[in-house]
Amino acid sequence: MKKSTIKSGVVLPLLNKVTKLSTSQIEIPEEWDELFERKEKSQFIKNLENQIRNTGYSSPIVVFKFEDKYVIVDGVLRFLALQNLNLNEIDCIILDNEPESKDEIKDWMIEFNLKSVPTIEERKKLLTHYLRIVNCESELDETTYNEKYKFISEQYGKGWGRNNIITFKKSLIFEKENPDNNLNLSTKILENEISFDRAKQTLDLLTKNNLDYNIEKEKEAKIVDGFINKKYDLGKAKSLVRQYNTKKETGITVIDPITKISSEKYTILPGNCLDTQFPEGTLLNGIFTSIPYYNQIEYSEKNTKDQEFEIGREKKPEDFTRNIVDVMKLGAENMVENGVIVINLHDSYQDGICVGIVALLITEMQKAGFYYIDQVIWQKSNNKPQGNKTKRFTNGYESILIFSKSKDYYYDQLRIFDPEKSATVKKGCSEQGNKGADKVPSYHISNQYKTIRNFLCDNDIEQILKLNISKERSQQDGLQNGFFGSFPTLLPIPFLLSFFPENGIVWDPFGGTGTTGRAALMLNRKVIISELYEKNIVKICEILEKGVSEYNETDYTTLKNDFLSSEDQMNDAA
Repeated sequence: MKKSTIKSGVVLPLLNKVTKLSTSQIEIPEEWDELFERKEKSQFIKNLENQIRNTGYSSPIVVFKFEDKYVIVDGVLRFLALQNLNLNEIDCIILDNEPESKDEIKDWMIEFNLKSVPTIEERKKLLTHYLRIVNCESELDETTYNEKYKFISEQYGKGWGRNNIITFKKSLIFEKENPDNNLNLSTKILENEISFDRAKQTLDLLTKNNLDYNIEKEKEAKIVDGFINKKYDLGKAKSLVRQYNTKKETGITVIDPITKISSEKYTILPGNCLDTQFPEGTLLNGIFTSIPYYNQIEYSEKNTKDQEFEIGREKKPEDFTRNIVDVMKLGAENMVENGVIVINLHDSYQDGICVGIVALLITEMQKAGFYYIDQVIWQKSNNKPQGNKTKRFTNGYESILIFSKSKDYYYDQLRIFDPEKSATVKKGCSEQGNKGADKVPSYHISNQYKTIRNFLCDNDIEQILKLNISKERSQQDGLQNGFFGSFPTLLPIPFLLSFFPENGIVWDPFGGTGTTGRAALMLNRKVIISELYEKNIVKICEILEKGVSEYNETDYTTLKNDFLSSEDQMNDAA
C-alpha cells in the first residue's frame, strides 16, 4: 500500500471528484464490523432507503482503492441502503491514498464517523481503538497521540481539551485493567454526568499509592461511588478512605478508652482532624484554632505512626492550605448557619522569601464559599530576636483570620470598659471599694478572671491585640511532652466572647495542649478538641479539667455584664 497523507489526524480526500462505481466493485471492510454492530443498524438503513427513495438523492460515499476493489471508509450504511434499492452504480469520492494497516483503516473510519455515531457505547468503542486502549500501555509516540488529541478536541469542542482527553483515556485504561468494576467512569463522562475534574479525582483515589485504596476495597466500602454521586467532596472522600484503611488494619478490637474522652463540658477526639466524626447530633457554633506552621515545626518524633497525617509537612503551600480548608469544610458541615471560624496562623519563610500562607488561605477559604470577615493582628510584645543574616524587619506579630459560614453570623459587640458603670472593678481591673467611713466591702475576683479583665482593659479590643507571648500559656505547667506549638490562653478570649454564644460548642481541630478549650470552658462555652498525637491527650485532658475547675459563675457573669453589649445577641455584619 502507498503511504497515506494525513494532516492533524484527519484523512483528507485528495480527489474531490465524484465518480460512479459499480456496486460490485465496492466492499465493506471487515474492520467496519469490528467497530460497529450491523444488526443494530437495520432500522436506520430502512429509514435511509425511504429517504433516498423519496428525494432521489444520496451523498457520495468515500472509498479508497485496494487492488481491484474499492473499500468504504465512510458511508457503509448508505451503501447498504442503496444496495437494497437495487442500484447498480453509486456516487463515490475516491481517496488518493491508501492506509498502511488495518488499524489505520479503523482510524480513518473513526475520523469520518466519530461525531455522528448515535450511541455512547459506540463512541466508547471508537475512542478505545483510536486511543489504542488495547493492552493498557501506550502504543503510539507522543506526536501521534497529540494529533489524535487535537482531532478529538476539534470534533467534540468545548470542554474536550488535551488534559481532559488524557483523563478520559486514563478512565478507559482503568476500565480495561479492571473489567469487573461498575463505576462506568468513561460512560459518565460522555453522558456529562460527571466532570473531567471529578473523574480525575476519582482515578487518583483509586490509583494513588499514598492512599492505599483500590477497586477491590471499593467493592466493600463504596466510598468512590459516593464521591462520584456528589454525596461529599474530595476531602471527605480521602478522610473516609483513611478511616476505612484504619479499620481494616485494626480489625475488631477492644475499644481503647483513649479513642474518646468526654464530659458534660468537653469532648476529646484523638486522631486525624480530617477524619473527625462528631458525636451524633453535634451542631458546632464555630471553630477557633491555631493551625500548624507550614514547614517550620515538626510536632512529632520521626517515624511515628501518625506522622504521615500531620498537616504542615506538605511539599507545596497550596496543598497545605487545601488541607486546612478541607478541615474547615468538615467543621462547616456540622455547624449552625451563623457559625464563625477563627484561625490563628503565622506566615512561613523559605530561603528568605515569604511563602504567603496568610493570603493564600484567605483566597482558598473564599473559593470554598466562606465569607472573609476580618484580619486581626496579634502583636507580640517580647518576640524572639532574629539572626543578623535575615534581610527583613523583625517579625513581631501573627494573624488571626475570621470567616463565617453565612453573611448573618453571630456577633456580640465587646464594649470599652467604663468603670463608672461597674459596681465591681475600675479601669486597670483592680478590685474596687470605697474608702472611709462609708466604704463598701470590695468584691473579690479570682486571679484567672482578673487576668482576663486586665487583658481586655489593656487592649480596648481593636484590630491589633497586644499580648506577651511568654505568659499565660496553657502548656507551661507540668508539660512533659515536648510540644512547641501552643499559644497564650488569653488570646482566644475576645473572640470567644464576641463570636461564640454562651453554652455554644467550639471546635478546635488542632488541639495541641488544649489552650482554646481552657479559655472556652472559663467563659461558659463547651468545647470539642481533635488531636492527632496520643502523647498530647493526657495534657489536653489536664488543661480542660483546669478550665472546668477555674470556671466561676459569679465572676463570669460580672465579666459578661461589664464587657458585653448584650447577652445572646446576633447582629448582621456591618
